[in-house]
Amino acid sequence: MKVFITGGTGFVGSAVVQELVANGFEVVGLARSETSAQKLISWGLSLYAEV
Repeated sequence: MKVFITGGTGFVGSAVVQELVANGFEVVGLARSETSAQKLISWGLSLYAEV
């Protein structure tokens, strides 16, 4: 299943992202900065960037 998440690099969002990835979900994250984009990519997420 594919999931789109915002706030994935925040405190709660990062925990949610890691649980989703660990359970086999395909996660697409929203990034508004280059730093956030790189963090999401390093976790193996697909990226929707507004950079």
